[in-house]
Amino acid sequence: MTSNFKKRPWNSGFTLIEMVVVLLIIAITVALVFPRIGSSWRRIEDSDFLQEFSETIRRARLVAISSGRPAVFRLNGSERVYDIANPPRKPIPLNVEVFSDHLEKDRRTGDFLMTFYPDGSLVGDDIDVVFDHQRVFRVFIHPLFGSVRVVRLEKR
Repeated sequence: MTSNFKKRPWNSGFTLIEMVVVLLIIAITVALVFPRIGSSWRRIEDSDFLQEFSETIRRARLVAISSGRPAVFRLNGSERVYDIANPPRKPIPLNVEVFSDHLEKDRRTGDFLMTFYPDGSLVGDDIDVVFDHQRVFRVFIHPLFGSVRVVRLEKR
């Protein structure tokens, strides 16, 4: 009996062209997928910051109501921090800009202040948060009740 099968040489494997084609396919796939993952990751980080920022404002209001004394939300643009603590410690990411027209300024520390009172009212105004000079969100704070709402705005 004779066999129609040819014996493969012992050094059979992938050719250089096959390896280059596979590496090229992998490189193209990574080049297409990685930027989408990177931008999605950035938006998740931005969303986390915006949520933490607005929660800190809400927390300042709740501290004022529960303690019976005014509570202050502090924002320091030069050091890129915010918090209800003095000095503020929560960092503002480098791709974020924060704007407001009607915040008081602490002459001693240079912090901008939003003061909440035990009745829920406040002295301060809405805050704009801009990510990468493109996506603009406004943190609306009701002047009488101090409720906080975040809305995305059109680009400035």
